[in-house]
Amino acid sequence: EYGLPESFLTSALAKGDREAAFELLYNAYRGRIFTFLLRCAGSSETADDLAQETFVKAYGALARCEPETKLLPWLYRIANNTAIDHFRRRTHFTWLPFIAIGGTAQEPRAIDEHGRVPERADIATVLATLPPENAAALLLHATEGYSYDEIAKIQGCTLAAVRSRIARARAAFKERWPGP
Repeated sequence: EYGLPESFLTSALAKGDREAAFELLYNAYRGRIFTFLLRCAGSSETADDLAQETFVKAYGALARCEPETKLLPWLYRIANNTAIDHFRRRTHFTWLPFIAIGGTAQEPRAIDEHGRVPERADIATVLATLPPENAAALLLHATEGYSYDEIAKIQGCTLAAVRSRIARARAAFKERWPGP
C-alpha cells in the first residue's frame, strides 16, 4: 500500500481513537479514491460527492475493520460499490475524458502515466459504452495494477466474474476501438 503504515492506523484504533485513525486514512488515500471516482463519474462534482460518501461509509465501518485488513483495497471496494450504486440509480454512466482534467484544479495529484496516451479520448469513449462493473474492473486492473483476486475482493464477486468482466471489456475494446 502507499503512504500509510498499517501500524499507525492499528495503533490509533487500538487506543480507541477512531478520529485520528480516520484522519490518517483520509489524508493518505483521498487522492487515489478521488482519481478513481473522477474517471468513473465524469465530473469532479459527482466524484467529490462520491468520495465524500465513500469516506463517510469508511468512517462508519472503521471500528469493525480487522487489523489485517489491507486499507487501500478496502477503500476501493467501498468506492466501487458507492459508484455502482450511484450509477444504477442514475441509469446513466458517463466517463470523463482524460484530457478534460489535465491542467485543472481537479487534476488528480497522483502520477497518471495513462495521461500520455494520445488516444485517451477514444479510450474514454469506449469505456463509456461498458457496463459499470466491467469498466471498474478494467480500471482497477489496468490503471491501479490490482490482480484479479484483489479485484474480486474489492468488487465483492467471484474470480470467475472478474475474469468475465475484464474479458468482456477487452472484447469491447477490440470491437469498438477506432484506433489504427
